[in-house]
Amino acid sequence: MTAAATELGYTAPNVTQHLRRLERKLNSPMVERVGRGIVLTERARNLADIGRPLLLQLDDLAARSVDEPVGAMDVAAFPTAVRGIAIPVLSTLARSHPDLHVRVRELGPEEALEAVRRGDIQAAVTKTWGPGRQPTIEGVLERIPLGVDRVDAILPASHPLAAKSSLTLHDLADEPWAVTPVGDPYRTWLTGHRLSSQIDPTILHEASEYASLIAYVRDGLAVAAVPRLGRGELPPDVMALPLSDESAMRRVFLVVRRSSRGGPGLEAVVDEMVSAGRATLT
Repeated sequence: MTAAATELGYTAPNVTQHLRRLERKLNSPMVERVGRGIVLTERARNLADIGRPLLLQLDDLAARSVDEPVGAMDVAAFPTAVRGIAIPVLSTLARSHPDLHVRVRELGPEEALEAVRRGDIQAAVTKTWGPGRQPTIEGVLERIPLGVDRVDAILPASHPLAAKSSLTLHDLADEPWAVTPVGDPYRTWLTGHRLSSQIDPTILHEASEYASLIAYVRDGLAVAAVPRLGRGELPPDVMALPLSDESAMRRVFLVVRRSSRGGPGLEAVVDEMVSAGRATLT
């Protein structure tokens, strides 16, 4: 009850009062006690499943009824897209539409998609690794391409391969690597090349942040492969060389609910996100 009240901006007694009123109207309990807590009844879960899309459509209708981009809007992005796309877009929107207040949340792609689907946020910048077929998303969501984020090999400037104009993953097959932890999409992308015998990386170091991977490279402990989006300036003794492998890329998208399109606020965000993608991505 307390968590629901916090999420809705109510007090816990307000939530209880609304539930009791709904129970009287439907002549059916909405919650049941389990141990020391409570859960929704099956009828309440069904009601929520039916009611959520209706409430979202009402929100979308209200958003389309205004003439100018105004009000508050929540957008999510994965960490490097926050730095490389979302923050510059916020800066532009603050100047061009001062009455539109966009808040950014840092979320991974799967969590962000679910948040858009639930209506918790209005848009999300997501990604997929490699050039393969894109995962399908259900009809309630729309995926807008923002561009391709290329991946570079990161080497110490003193490395024998640093004089080349580009590299392949096979060129780095015998090098010690710094990579992200098991389960991270980057790690899955890199180690997935074992299947095609391109590379069987010797993984010596792990870090969750790309900046830490680059620090391993800076100190001559490993090589890495890091996307360009949101990467920032490299240390002077570190080189970034393009990887020519077809798979060395991430596809970046903006995802929205189809029913929310047409509102001036969301359309302003979409336009600026697409523009930022063109300027930042390939």
